[in-house]
Amino acid sequence: MLVPFQVITEAHNRWPAKHDKPAGESWALILQDMSQPYQHRMRSMVQYRLNEEEKLLYWGKLPDRQVKIAVHEILNGEKKPVLRGELIEVIGDSPKK
Repeated sequence: MLVPFQVITEAHNRWPAKHDKPAGESWALILQDMSQPYQHRMRSMVQYRLNEEEKLLYWGKLPDRQVKIAVHEILNGEKKPVLRGELIEVIGDSPKK
């Protein structure tokens, strides 16, 4: 499903290696649903983790912008839902190819 979101902020997280799991790092966008009609929007904010290509293209450039995400999965995160999918478009810019 294609969903428009407002980028509220960005979040960079790191975690140490433990219990035979490697250390990790993530770059994520914190998003608010902008679907219409507004009465049917998701009320909680969600997190979308950028992949390496998206990180290079978009990190630091999207707060206060609207984006369109192709949502493939919604996962339960520790603090907020996490989306898996693809960032399709920065609304107002030409579509990503």
